[in-house]
Amino acid sequence: MRNRLFAAVTALIALIVLPAGTAGAMPATPARPTVGGPLSTDLAYDDATLFYPGTTSGTKCAASHLGGTLAVNPSSPGTLSGPVNVLTFSSCVSNTIGVTAVISLTVDNLPYTLAIADTADSPLVLAPTSGSIQTTVVLKTLAGVATCVYRANFLNGNLTNNLTQITLVKQLLTKSSGPSICYPSLEFTASYGPVNLFN
Repeated sequence: MRNRLFAAVTALIALIVLPAGTAGAMPATPARPTVGGPLSTDLAYDDATLFYPGTTSGTKCAASHLGGTLAVNPSSPGTLSGPVNVLTFSSCVSNTIGVTAVISLTVDNLPYTLAIADTADSPLVLAPTSGSIQTTVVLKTLAGVATCVYRANFLNGNLTNNLTQITLVKQLLTKSSGPSICYPSLEFTASYGPVNLFN
């Protein structure tokens, strides 16, 4: 379906970019056509999870927002890609022993780049434009405030549910800094949708 979409978009753009009176003639050096659009979506389900691998203790956030701008080269197969400059989390709680509240959970080093391949299973990659994927979790604990910093080189996922959701499952982030109450690593799982990437 997307292959037919790419072909139709290419034909439409070719007609638009031709000057009046030159129908059927291609410019000597045509611009590479792209189709762009905003990306703005929230959690598709009740929460995003950040769990210590192998246990059920960790952090859940009831709200998260993903925003940016994506463009696709309509030649098939193509890659839908662009910057993600908003990734926020709120209403977070923790069931970790010794943690009494989640003060904040922020995503650092934005913007990231989101790329979705036009292949089977619609795999996607969320990667930093510089540095690393980084999340800072500030916890209120029985011993005071703890700041935990986690990093990953990139996160992998898929476009799912008939291409309407961005889904990431058990993506590993490793602790970069923080006291011992900070888990040595986290697994991130979330689904965002609906998304309308192929309109």
